[in-house]
Amino acid sequence: MTNQSINEWLCRHCNNLVSNDLSTCPHCNADRPEDSCEPTPEGISDVVIRDNFTNATPRPKYKYIFREAVLVNAGDITLILGLFCTFGTLIAPIIVSFDIPSPMLWAICIAILIFATTMVSWALLKSIAEISRQLREREEESKK
Repeated sequence: MTNQSINEWLCRHCNNLVSNDLSTCPHCNADRPEDSCEPTPEGISDVVIRDNFTNATPRPKYKYIFREAVLVNAGDITLILGLFCTFGTLIAPIIVSFDIPSPMLWAICIAILIFATTMVSWALLKSIAEISRQLREREEESKK
């Protein structure tokens, strides 16, 4: 912790010290906080200066190998095709004439079945890819 003179104020948005002459931060254009306008009784304010400050830790980027990437892409393709088939099933009774009683009721039931199957398949493919990645990374870490 370092004492800074009262001729600077701390920007709460980017955590930089700014000259008292400025009403906005030159780094992020944030307005000066109201409480920094008043001097302290001693004329000194305590400011913590921290090097290499980051607001959030970066999330690690996951690397998929070929078989995991195939599973992820197959899940995405399954989702897109399943949604397309669900929509097609719902509009089929409007476009095509069927010789069954209440074709719209059948279309709704089949669309629900297709949609549920699509979502389960998509979730399983994505989960298997993620589990495979986590197990592979755990094995690589244990070898180190």
